[in-house]
Amino acid sequence: MALRKYTTDAAVAASEAEAAQTGSPAYWVCLALLLATVALAARIASFW
Repeated sequence: MALRKYTTDAAVAASEAEAAQTGSPAYWVCLALLLATVALAARIASFW
């Protein structure tokens, strides 16, 4: 039962941390870099 409570507490903490980070500028910078990487990979793949 303690493991279930620990898991639940960890899940709640993770969701709160995620909600706090979604509005941060670092989140958007990382998202932009990820999208740029995907776009670059698509362009490279189109040459082959």
